[in-house]
Amino acid sequence: PSEEDTEDDIKSEITSLSSAGSSAKETAASSSGAAEPLSFGSEYSKLGYAPHVYESSCLAYRGLAVEGKNQTILVSGESGAGKTETVKIVMSHLATVELTRPFAQYTDRKSGNKHGSPKTVKRVLESNPVFEAFGNAKTIRNGNSSRFGKFTQLQFDVEDEVTAKEYGREIPSCHLAGSLCTTYLLEKSRVVFHGEGERTYHIFYQLLAAPPAVKADIWEPLRDCTCESFAYVGYTDTTTIEGRSDSEAWEHTVDALSTFGIEGSSLNILMRALCVVLQLGNLTFDFDPAVPDHHEDQCVISSTEELEKLSDLMGISEEDIEAAMTTRVNTIRGETVTFTLGSSSARDGCKALAKEIYSCIFDVLVQKINEFTSAEANYDIPRINGDLAHHHHFGIISLLDIF
Repeated sequence: PSEEDTEDDIKSEITSLSSAGSSAKETAASSSGAAEPLSFGSEYSKLGYAPHVYESSCLAYRGLAVEGKNQTILVSGESGAGKTETVKIVMSHLATVELTRPFAQYTDRKSGNKHGSPKTVKRVLESNPVFEAFGNAKTIRNGNSSRFGKFTQLQFDVEDEVTAKEYGREIPSCHLAGSLCTTYLLEKSRVVFHGEGERTYHIFYQLLAAPPAVKADIWEPLRDCTCESFAYVGYTDTTTIEGRSDSEAWEHTVDALSTFGIEGSSLNILMRALCVVLQLGNLTFDFDPAVPDHHEDQCVISSTEELEKLSDLMGISEEDIEAAMTTRVNTIRGETVTFTLGSSSARDGCKALAKEIYSCIFDVLVQKINEFTSAEANYDIPRINGDLAHHHHFGIISLLDIF
């Protein structure tokens, strides 16, 4: 609020900007319908209705379908305000709103025979549980906090006005054709450290809560492992997130991953990569006993059993792993010099590797999801005289989730 605003006068709406706030005063002000009516854009505000996320969603849909202009909805707010849930609601509404129109069950558009199909909608919406599993974590303020930023572009096949009039539609149809997602600022530090009362990313707890036989199929030593088995996870007294246990969430995540072709051996490979991250956290670095009196801070990997497990998991010899973790090779003026790292430097390098591996896993998932949801790759583009309209443009409604 500005200095001129009273305590109960909060600007809670700016055209297609949806702001999620959790403070009691903001909630009370929003519920009272005290929003300032706009001179343009929002017919709902003019009628005296309180701001609502569906209003922003409807206005964005109408702006694209009627005016033919791309739209953007920004969702922002403090931690725990409900940004993640708001984005899920908006995505679900925009993905299915066209199918609720009266003519939807009677007519079939002549452009793109996959428009509005349950398969397209399912793929777009099933990306949410995947992103939650790999990108959300429990914090002090929020049990399901998004620890990354996400920019989602919902792609629509917008009917032209001429065709709409031909079918007797005042508002052109606007079918969901696909989506593209870009992520940014993943909190990589949470992979190797989380505060007391918090958790690392959900997927680690889900994996460790999977049935023993499933874990053994991924990696035999994982069979009897618990959260306490890995330093990067550790003990937690929280085993349920938003009413769903970690074991139930595991099943839900696996089902969602299968939508994007990640199942069977592909799923096992993905989970083994996560195991590499976990196992890196169990390595310990100590002074090299071969160096007299520890005159120089030179280290070795002292957790030989954990190193052996990591070697088996990665398919790389123990000697090669230890050399990579405890030494640094510099080339100066054509001469190669190998330095032995101190325990602190080696430990930091190990953490950096774990964070980078997890970041790569996350990026691969985003790429895989986009392959299965992008309109360019999966939508039947309209044909003109039997030829594909290669320059076909899709209307866009973008959702920016600022965490």
